[in-house]
Amino acid sequence: MDSTLQVLTKIIADKLEVDPATITPASTLEGLGLDSLDTFDIIFNAEDAFKIKVPNDQVSISTLQDVVDLVDRLVKEQHPA
Repeated sequence: MDSTLQVLTKIIADKLEVDPATITPASTLEGLGLDSLDTFDIIFNAEDAFKIKVPNDQVSISTLQDVVDLVDRLVKEQHPA
């Protein structure tokens, strides 16, 4: 199974049509060229991929690692083992 980072990197790379190798956890969403609408689309795709719901008030993210951390936390909260 792919890690959260791998899945999110693929989602972003597909969206931007770039090589996933150019995207790192420290990459800022703005630096990657994502505007607020693109970021919303990434979050929507992450919700589908991880079967989670991201509350609107919890989407203060600026780097890919912020998104990974948010998704990992929500998966644990919404799908406890």
